[in-house]
Amino acid sequence: MKKLLSLVLIGALALSLTACGNSSSKDNSSSKETTTTKKEEKKEPLNLTGTWKSDENEGTWMEATISDNVISIDWVTDEGKTKATYWVGSYDAPTTATSEYSWVSNNDHEKTKNALLASNDDTKEFTYKNDILSFTASMQGVSKVVELKKQ
Repeated sequence: MKKLLSLVLIGALALSLTACGNSSSKDNSSSKETTTTKKEEKKEPLNLTGTWKSDENEGTWMEATISDNVISIDWVTDEGKTKATYWVGSYDAPTTATSEYSWVSNNDHEKTKNALLASNDDTKEFTYKNDILSFTASMQGVSKVVELKKQ
């Protein structure tokens, strides 16, 4: 009886090892497919670099350029013939894939101190949402939210 029980246990053990080996192979290939899929699904961080422009109003608009950790904004007049610096400040790029983003830019006063139409603010908050980059601009006591679209 003990011999028969031992044979049955050995047989069951052998079958379970074989089943585990086959299952393991399937799991590895499945794991490889999952890893490949995850790599393909990995999204790049939001990229705001480039040129942004507000709607034109009687030949005047605001234009921002984001590059190399800097955002610079100009008042554009005379249907694009004249540009005046409004802001030059820091840009902290997003590190994740997101549809909304905001950062506080520090004014580079060295680059704006001689600009007649430049903001005197030390910082300015920028927000990106629904494909619009926005900030508050103030001049002569009047403030307005400026909305820019990527060009």
